[in-house]
Amino acid sequence: MSAHDDIPRSRELLLVIVSGACLVLAFPPINLVPAAFVALVPLFHVIRNVRGGGFWSGFRPGFVAGITFFLLLLYWLALLSSDQMDNPVVMSGPLFLLVLLQSFYWGLFSAVASFVGHRTRIPWFVVLPVLWVAFEQLRSLGVMGFTWGALGYAAVDVPRAIQFASVTGVFGVSLWLALSNALVLEISSGRRRRGALAGALVVALLLPVLHGTLVLRGAGGGRDGEGAGRSMRVAVIQPNISAETKWDARYKSESFETLGRLSLEAADRKPDLIVWPETAAPSYLLYEPDDLALVAAVAREADTPILTGCPNLVPGSAEEGTGRPLNSVLLIDTEGIPRAAYSKMKLVPFGEAIPFETVVPFLKEVDFGEADFWPGSERVVFEHPDGAFSVLICYESIFPRLARRFVAGGAELLVNVTNDVWYGRSSMPFQHASMAVMRAIENRRSLARSANSGVSMLIDPYGRVMARMGIFEEGFLVERLPVVSERTFYTTYGDVFPWGAMLAGGLMLVLGLSGAVRNHARPRGRRG
Repeated sequence: MSAHDDIPRSRELLLVIVSGACLVLAFPPINLVPAAFVALVPLFHVIRNVRGGGFWSGFRPGFVAGITFFLLLLYWLALLSSDQMDNPVVMSGPLFLLVLLQSFYWGLFSAVASFVGHRTRIPWFVVLPVLWVAFEQLRSLGVMGFTWGALGYAAVDVPRAIQFASVTGVFGVSLWLALSNALVLEISSGRRRRGALAGALVVALLLPVLHGTLVLRGAGGGRDGEGAGRSMRVAVIQPNISAETKWDARYKSESFETLGRLSLEAADRKPDLIVWPETAAPSYLLYEPDDLALVAAVAREADTPILTGCPNLVPGSAEEGTGRPLNSVLLIDTEGIPRAAYSKMKLVPFGEAIPFETVVPFLKEVDFGEADFWPGSERVVFEHPDGAFSVLICYESIFPRLARRFVAGGAELLVNVTNDVWYGRSSMPFQHASMAVMRAIENRRSLARSANSGVSMLIDPYGRVMARMGIFEEGFLVERLPVVSERTFYTTYGDVFPWGAMLAGGLMLVLGLSGAVRNHARPRGRRG
């Protein structure tokens, strides 16, 4: 046992590693949701029992737990397959950098929670969940913002319990799970008020379920989009084109043939919109008339608009980014005419673009094998006779604020297109798909997800998956999706909840610092 810790260093290490490892079990593809309610208990126990020893003693438990969690959650990054990035040894560098960055936030949470918990009289079951949400929000901000692994995503498999995300967003679900962990810790510690705390835990667990039950009952339990209200029959295509052939010019005609064949088969189900995946068309359609003609012919024969992913180019000659590619989607109407396009705004750092390269010029010379895309600059709402929709391209689906802005701007339905073929049969496609479910609940919008190699899904406005295709399957899904125009509290007011947690966390820290100053200034010696 160290001079400052109540827990031996070896036991502390074991507890925080177990905590990080157990939490991974709650996420896809294992989806052991109950683990999310207790996995943080060992970490919280260590934080509560670390006394003194400076910043590092408080930082260390969260940092080590974070390294464990993010290594196990994000291991698939080392499996990235492309011409430039096909060596796990080479890709282990970016993996460890990403893991260290994300774990740093866990370490800060741990240090601040330990400091506040020991310097104030605020109950631990308040300090721990509020600060957890505050640092999850902090982790999501900025160019390097990243919400992957946010605690709330562990509950997407139980939509009945998380309908309140339409008010709080995903970070409200994180608070619910973190509070449950903190209450379990308090109850198991054998301290006073165990009965009251147990009652609080039962209420905390049941209230969201009761709320969700009422919400879904009010929705009528319908899952097919039929009945009251507007709807759109959407077909999503999953062509399962391999990474090795996707950008090989020799196989371009085969790619278009597969996409066209599946689309015409889906057209027999009379869809109102056909969705192809991210960069489904392996060419610059707006600059290659022959390839555009192939897609236009399918749209005319199917008598259905086609939304396809395709690369595009920055327009104009005076702009700094001229000549660089955009990762875009293009809507082609039933006459075969391109009607509107949207270009991905939130690019994958070091995967699609180098952050800060316009600020630090020498970064333009750095080559990580990235796609070197230019970010789009305008949110687009596509017009359709049956309902307006917006598109989240790949990585954009993990950012709640971006989806909210699309819906606030008029989108009545959300579409997510992606290509996760690069990560093989890892857990990545399943984790990525699960986060799209939360976007549907937050904004009460149906969501159609077309993935090149899976997971393709059609989701109702309550996060219930109506149809799903597994990975590395070829086919299509067609369902009638509800079209909704009403806005949720979250859509209207945004991240009020996590910003409130950050404010509360800041006030807690001020109280802790005030207590530290008072204790330092108090004269020593016997009391008179």
